Amino acid sequence: MIKTHPIIKGTAAALLIAFGLMMIVLAHARHTPSTAQGQTDSIKAVKLRLNFADGHWANVTEVEGGTITLERDGQKLAITPYIRDQSSGRVELRVFQVTESGGRETMAAVDTLLVDKNSTNLKTGNLQLSVQVLDADKKIPADALRAAPAQCCARTCSGVLVCGVCVCTDCGVCSTRNWCDCNPPAPPEE
Repeated sequence: MIKTHPIIKGTAAALLIAFGLMMIVLAHARHTPSTAQGQTDSIKAVKLRLNFADGHWANVTEVEGGTITLERDGQKLAITPYIRDQSSGRVELRVFQVTESGGRETMAAVDTLLVDKNSTNLKTGNLQLSVQVLDADKKIPADALRAAPAQCCARTCSGVLVCGVCVCTDCGVCSTRNWCDCNPPAPPEE
């Protein structure tokens, strides 16, 4: 029968523990927000202009891979932006229909759009709008995102609830951060 020495057993156990800890660290690092190339103190983001069919609008900024939500009359959409070409301003938008059942939200893929500085139409149910990229090379200070909530929301004058990292609408502003470049909304028409 082959006998193993206690030192070999101890070394093997230590190596397994070290390997396990290394895998945990690597897995944790993989789930951190994407940072801008060459800049560890900022996060890449996209600023979009949403023009709704009823004439109202919203400018919304969201980090790459984050979620913009739009909600109107019980219909809810989730839009995830991915920068495809910063120089030309091309951004891929993955659009999902969000439904709630039994207290749980589920998302079903609706569309994938490649948008740029030109207006692109998106029609799903009672949320008909056009989307255009205002800035595909926006940088958000990483410290600002850690210090404040991940999302805020504002309504358009027609009642569409728009949520993102920074939201400016024709009737409201969500600017909980000092870098959010929203102009105050115009006074309501009487």
